[in-house]
Amino acid sequence: MTNITIPATEAKTRFAELIDAARKEPVTVTRNNRPVAVVVSPQEYEELSAIGDAYWGKRAEEASKSKDFVGKKESSDFIASVLNSKD
Repeated sequence: MTNITIPATEAKTRFAELIDAARKEPVTVTRNNRPVAVVVSPQEYEELSAIGDAYWGKRAEEASKSKDFVGKKESSDFIASVLNSKD
């Protein structure tokens, strides 16, 4: 799959074309020749989100089985203690 690259100034003036192109393939938007954003179709976004959710869900499940796992209460207590501490 090829990836279209377009400068931000051109993306702004040709936005309708950009979103039409993104329906078919990812479009990288650059500023000063550096990537700053990638526009993808809603379907591709959903697929990428599902992959990320599955990955992090598996990692969380594995972590919860670890002897070093910190549960919700311990996490909340720790955060509260940090926020309430006086340096």
